[in-house]
Amino acid sequence: MNESKLSPKDRAAAFVGSLRRARNDRGKLAALRRGLTDNPQLQVDAWPVVAGLGGDIGNPVFITVAALFASHPEESNARSFGETCRRIALGDSREIPDSFQSRFRRLLASGEVEDVTGQLRSWVRLAASKGVGINYESLFADLWNWPWYADEIRVKWAKSFWQSGDAAEPSTATTSKP
Repeated sequence: MNESKLSPKDRAAAFVGSLRRARNDRGKLAALRRGLTDNPQLQVDAWPVVAGLGGDIGNPVFITVAALFASHPEESNARSFGETCRRIALGDSREIPDSFQSRFRRLLASGEVEDVTGQLRSWVRLAASKGVGINYESLFADLWNWPWYADEIRVKWAKSFWQSGDAAEPSTATTSKP
């Protein structure tokens, strides 16, 4: 299949699959983690690795997901990143602390994909510290679709964060953009 014809879900599965195969290569993971730095001279260290894994270095979604994966390669089957944030926030508690609610609202208020990336860094660090895995395929697809479906993705994440169980079932509207 032509690369440009892949759905976001298929593109996510292919790229995250490549990341999984590179999981034990400490050098590649170190280079990928540099993709999250604010220093452009260090970010370019991630580019050849991302390109070698089949990613498009011109698209920030590939760099972001690769860097986040390299920072915390533990995965989960969470339906959305909102569910992941809920798991982080709840821990052993039954109620989401106000500090996590405020942090989550900042994530939802992000405008562009680059803004979301800044917020994701701290959430992934929290996930690593609490042993919570991340569904990188779902996150990739959501970030890919963000420019077209940001509002729908925000709602999906918010439902997963503030509602539990079947009420947080994801919508299918965010999976159709090329």
